[in-house]
Amino acid sequence: EVPPAPPAEASSPSGAAAKQPPAAPARPLQVIKIDLETNSVVVGEDEIRELEATLRGSGVDKVAVVGVMGAFRTGKSFLLDLMLRYMREKALKVAGPQGVQPAGFGEQGAEGAECEVPEWVLRNGVPDWAVRCGSSLVEGREGPDGIAEGDDGLRGFQWRPGMDKCTEGVWVWSEAFICKAGDEDVAVLLLDTQGAWDARMTKEQSATVFGLTTLMASRLIYNVSKQIQQDKIDNLLYFTEFAQAALRAQQGRSVVAPASDQRVRPFQTLEFLVRDWPHYPDKSSVDSARAMMISHLDQYMDPKVSEDTKSIDSLSDMFDNIDVWCLPHPSLTIERDAWNGSLEVIEPQFWRFVDRYLDKIFGPEALQAKTTLGTPLTVNTFTAVLKQFIVAFKDAAPQAQTFSEAMETSTSLLARDSALQKLRKRLEEEAKSSSKALEPEQFERVAKDAIEEAEADFRSKALYGSEEGISKANEALKVDVKQEVRRFREENERRLEASLSNLTDVSLAAVAAFGVDKVSDLTCDWWSGFCRDISTDLSFGYTAVALFVIYSLSNIQSERGQLDAAVAAMELSKGVTKKASKLFDSAKEELDKRIDASGQKPP
Repeated sequence: EVPPAPPAEASSPSGAAAKQPPAAPARPLQVIKIDLETNSVVVGEDEIRELEATLRGSGVDKVAVVGVMGAFRTGKSFLLDLMLRYMREKALKVAGPQGVQPAGFGEQGAEGAECEVPEWVLRNGVPDWAVRCGSSLVEGREGPDGIAEGDDGLRGFQWRPGMDKCTEGVWVWSEAFICKAGDEDVAVLLLDTQGAWDARMTKEQSATVFGLTTLMASRLIYNVSKQIQQDKIDNLLYFTEFAQAALRAQQGRSVVAPASDQRVRPFQTLEFLVRDWPHYPDKSSVDSARAMMISHLDQYMDPKVSEDTKSIDSLSDMFDNIDVWCLPHPSLTIERDAWNGSLEVIEPQFWRFVDRYLDKIFGPEALQAKTTLGTPLTVNTFTAVLKQFIVAFKDAAPQAQTFSEAMETSTSLLARDSALQKLRKRLEEEAKSSSKALEPEQFERVAKDAIEEAEADFRSKALYGSEEGISKANEALKVDVKQEVRRFREENERRLEASLSNLTDVSLAAVAAFGVDKVSDLTCDWWSGFCRDISTDLSFGYTAVALFVIYSLSNIQSERGQLDAAVAAMELSKGVTKKASKLFDSAKEELDKRIDASGQKPP
């Protein structure tokens, strides 16, 4: 297991912030590990909880996951550390252990000082995000003691120069980067994986790593060296054919969205990222090279060009979109053990292509929220769904039935969550649309409509699984819906009971006026004209209040019945009594203070 990066000193934008306890530094979280000895999947429970806290604190609803997968020692972690530098600069915000910060926070150097730009940065056309106060890529580089080095407190996915592989299992960066996906904000997670198909892992264990990475990622970047080859596609098909078998195992039940004739594919974007592509002419532009990239992909994915139609059909059945990008070799120097992470040695052509590539995949046009069979994962459901899929691969040898069960459970979970959110939203909107409580009959009509909408939403999203499994999930949804409706009904009833609560103060004043009038009748009305005038004015006041209360109760009775009118009258009387008691206690307390203060004065 790779040792965690050492904590860095917490930086602070202000003196006040410096007094706060330092938060844990951003770092890679190992959410999954393959135990090669016991042939099992080990779950990072603490890491998943930390990831869940980051997502819930991000302030957005949906999640996008960019995962990098491929054979070991093909530069996945190096690429992801470049992604980290890019996202720290380009994202709208960064959510992590230190809360939500604007992008670029803490990267200017001491006290926000501008960084000196080396001459080679301009000469090689290095993008700003790549050298933000750091001319060496050392944030994830493993040092001589096996611990990742750091630069200005930044950390990254761990990597090492040379031939030995570094990453073990599946890692997710602890920060979520807030970016635009279309018109909505999403929390972007970056995911790194153990190099698959190495000498230590069986094919089944490699399939486990690949399967979990595919299930978690909205954009799966399949990292290959120098060119796409049929054996690379065959490795992909090893897992995708298994997943297709799981789909067929569902009693022939097709996965079809009710509002469309289009099949809902289980996965979203597969992108072949060809590393060290050697065929670009010198000084070729990215735009002119794009046609070469597409042509290379078509050799394997265009049925008019490729003879392997089985591979084309299988991958097309599993992924919504299949794309390609070819990066030139950064520099032979970085392959040497002695390379210290200096970015000066990287070729200008590599910078041009990697800059455009990251603009493409993290731009709002290409970035997508993670979905499972068409249903978006939210910050509240992402880790629960992740755990479901981990369970399906617990023995590091996936079985079609356990995968099907995981798909069924996760899609049902998402469908229930979506349906309940729709129900709550409808009932909350109705409650807020009027300052008054809903009449009982009106509330029941609204609740009935909201329940029907929630059930329809569930049916439109619970697309995967047996009829029995979906039926059980629907029954669980009905229980949840009944509890939610009961909660809103009780809240509405409390508002109904408090219908006259706004008359509490004036009713108390009327009661006090009535009492003063009766005292006046007994003490001074018979001999003082002033008292008689005051009594007359008071009687007009409390009589008007009484008539208005009676009028209000009459309206409640005609609209909601005699029982509700009686309840409203009782609630008003309780409110008046409570307010009078509170005023009495307050006056008594003030009197006691005055007596005590008077008793402490010297004679």
